Amino acid sequence: MPQDNKDIGDKSGKGHDDDVVLEIATPNGVFRGSFDKNDKIADVIEDVVKDRELAQGDAFELYFGDVNLEPITRPLVSFGLKEGKYKLTLVATGSGV
Repeated sequence: MPQDNKDIGDKSGKGHDDDVVLEIATPNGVFRGSFDKNDKIADVIEDVVKDRELAQGDAFELYFGDVNLEPITRPLVSFGLKEGKYKLTLVATGSGV
């Protein structure tokens, strides 16, 4: 799926007010996509790793500026990421880095 037109999840029954548009810098290029504000950070990381063809077994963390978006079980909106566009960074972590 083209990175500039990525639309994650089924938005049926949901208004566009629930959309969070993310531009995420990764070790394998920039990911651009739309998520529901209630999607969990873990789901965002999983989708970005798959889309950008990053190593599936590696550990990654998502940052909004200097803020590490943890725990990854929390939704985007709990970090203040709601309606609008945001720039994030996906960082590889762990012993392989």
